[in-house]
Amino acid sequence: MKDSLKKSLSAPELLDRARRYCAMSEQCESGVRQKLIAWGAASTDVDPIIASLRSDDYLNDVRYARAYAESKILQQHWGRQKVLYQLRLKHLSKEAIAEAMRIVGNETYNAILADEAAKKLRSLGGEMTPDTRHRLQAFLTSRGFTIEEINQVTNNNSAL
Repeated sequence: MKDSLKKSLSAPELLDRARRYCAMSEQCESGVRQKLIAWGAASTDVDPIIASLRSDDYLNDVRYARAYAESKILQQHWGRQKVLYQLRLKHLSKEAIAEAMRIVGNETYNAILADEAAKKLRSLGGEMTPDTRHRLQAFLTSRGFTIEEINQVTNNNSAL
């Protein structure tokens, strides 16, 4: 019943709404496309609106990917693998994803990994036993760090 009461928006109204949406925070094309459909846009209106947003620089895949990667790695302490997977799910170009993966330097990234490993190790009792190592590796893998990166940190106990 609620859907039938929705007011149908015209293409210029949808474009204006999409511009406001993109101006609030960085968005990717697939997210904006889903929003437009949710707002009731006709399938023939979606591509011209997306094209207009791109030409007016409201949508920029490289800018979005960089902001996303920076946020997830520096603020939420995700590993590069998880960020890479999520960016691929958003159907971004390989070039945009590659640019995003260079946003955080190795020194900062390794410090984040060591910090996350140390926090988890403390929560697991603080002593590196075979069971603790396995649980630590499982946790860090779920955060998006590779086994090689994890082994570098766990084999160097001074970092923990």
